[in-house]
Formats: sequence, C-alpha cells, structure tokens
Amino acid sequence: MKTICFISDRNIYMKRIANYLTDLGYKVHIICRHQNGLSVDNFHPKIVFHQLSSVNLKTKWKEMGKIFRETNPDIVHLHYLTKDAILPIFFHNKRFKYIISVWGSDINLFSINYLNKFFQNISLLFCDTIHTFSPYLESLILRKFVFINKKKLKNITIGIDKKFLTRSSMDSRRFIIKKYNLAENTLLILSFRQHKPVYNHHTTIKAICDVICKYPEARFIFTRGNFDEEYLKESLNLVKEKKVERYSIFIDKWLSDEELAILINAAHVNINIPLMDGLPASLLEIMATKSIPIISNLKNYHSFFRDGENGFYLNNLTDEKTLADLIIKSLENYDMYSALFTHNNNRYIEQYQNWSHQSKLWLDLYNQ
Repeated sequence: MKTICFISDRNIYMKRIANYLTDLGYKVHIICRHQNGLSVDNFHPKIVFHQLSSVNLKTKWKEMGKIFRETNPDIVHLHYLTKDAILPIFFHNKRFKYIISVWGSDINLFSINYLNKFFQNISLLFCDTIHTFSPYLESLILRKFVFINKKKLKNITIGIDKKFLTRSSMDSRRFIIKKYNLAENTLLILSFRQHKPVYNHHTTIKAICDVICKYPEARFIFTRGNFDEEYLKESLNLVKEKKVERYSIFIDKWLSDEELAILINAAHVNINIPLMDGLPASLLEIMATKSIPIISNLKNYHSFFRDGENGFYLNNLTDEKTLADLIIKSLENYDMYSALFTHNNNRYIEQYQNWSHQSKLWLDLYNQ
C-alpha cells in the first residue's frame, strides 16, 4: 500500500482524511509546521507525526529532506499554499507525486507579498496536481497564476460527515449551558472561524450591544483555533471598550472535533463573515445543523447559497448595525427560519457534500 506524507496542521479535516486512509491500509505520515492543533492522540495510532523545529525555510528544507529520505513517500500532499510549498520541489524529481491543496485564504493572503507569490507560482508550476475546494477557487487560481496548466486542477470538497454533525440541538445546548454556567433561556450566537483579521470577528463584537438591548439573554461565543495573538488581544480590548464582557465567551483552547460539533449544533445563530474565502468546510458544517447561518456576501458562495433560502447574507462586512438586525431577525423568527434553512441546506449537503461520496473522490486523488 502507498505511503502518503502530508504537510499540514493538526486540524479536524486533516484528521478525517488521514484516519480514513490509515483505516484503508495506507502508511500515513504528517509533517506539522507548528505545535498548535488537535492532540496527536485524536488521530489514528498508526499515523506517524514529524514536528518541524523552526519557521526558518532553510531549517525546514533540511528537516523535510531527512523525513522524505526516511519515509520514501509515494505521495507528498501540502494542505495549505504558503511559501513552504516550494520546499518539496527540491526533492521532487519524480520520486513522488506532489499535490498542493489551495483553500482560498492562502492565495488571497500570501500572494499579496511578491516573494510569497513567486514561491507560490513556482510551486504550482512544478507540482503534479493542484487540489481545490470549489470551482470558484479553480477560476481564482487561473486568474492569479496565469502560467498554470488547467489540466492539473482537481476539485474535491472536504465533505460533511453526517454521523459526526447530526445530533440533537437541544442536547447540545444543555451541554453548553451547563459547561459555561449559563441560564436555561440563553440564546447562543457563535463565531467559530479562526481568530484572525480575515475572519472579521470585530464586526460581530460591535454588533453585541444592539442585540442585547433586544435579547439580554443572548451570549456570543468566539473560538480561537490557529489564532493571531495581536488580533485576539484587540478583540478582548474591544469587548471591554464596548462593555459587553458578560455577554461574550472566548474559548481559550483548541477544540476537539467532538466539542466543536456540539458547539455548532448548540448555536441558534452561526456567524461566518470573513473578508475573503474559498469554500470553507466550516460553512458547510453550519449548513448541516439547525442553526441559522449569517454569512458574507461573497461571489464564491453564490453557487450554493441563496439569501433567504439557506440563511442570510451580510452585504457590508463592516456594518455592525445590519449584522445586529439580522441576528435579531433570526432570533425573533427562529423556528420558522430554522425549519426552512435546515430543509434546503440538508438537501444540498446530502446531494453534493456528503463525506461518504467525497471520500471516494479523495481516494481517486491518491490512486491516479
């Protein structure tokens, strides 16, 4: 069976793919670029982890070369397009198939820097397959990197594991209410993307005042993930400045997939308003629950998300007044909107994003 070496963070999506392949008999190695993420114990015990010791490119190059020589992989798969994508090129030489996954935030954020964009160009030019998560990302890559061979592009989404996400929203709420010592009638609003500027949590924080005037029993939950330390500090200061500390909960640890699923299900409203994005698995996860999604009005969402049918769009991503109005509207008519959106979203997830189908496409990616 093939040996696959991933270069990735320890996140729930990596866990799903790596565990799936390991169960099928593949030898899986994961090279971690930093210490953050899920515990190694959350992964299949047969998966081998390699921790890079430095952010320095030269050090990474030496350490990756040593890992590749020891593991002799058939496939190397980089799961986020940063300048690190250039490193496997030095060892490539047809020794292994090289796959690069592009998520959207990576090319939007890192290609702003000319040196990073140069590294990305070279990497995409010389890798064997460019994996994307949506047709929109394919078109974005072809616009940003004009020398890319279109035949290299392969579109597969992360899919939704229904067994993982389908659970009682009432039971989830009881669990969260007990865990955070909240009142029984608490209304939960969740903003669970990584705590970084691109995910625009500050607009949500600014909307809290207007929401609690109407619903003082509302509580806003923010997760941390792979966070930006300075941005998180700004968020905490903004909460103090707005005097909404008692209405805000900042979860200060990396959540397991089980904890995250409970939290998503518990929320009456899930907010996903990044400034830019690809096709985030986190948005699909929101759509698989009974909560009401409020999301950015981004072009790449238009192929599957309709305002008023699947949730609500926020058109101006810095307009906290409109965001507050959308949250209030969602809470006022929760039963009606939840039933409508759940029906439409579950139909889309089942037809296009079910993990049981997508997993077969991932397998094809490694067996081509």
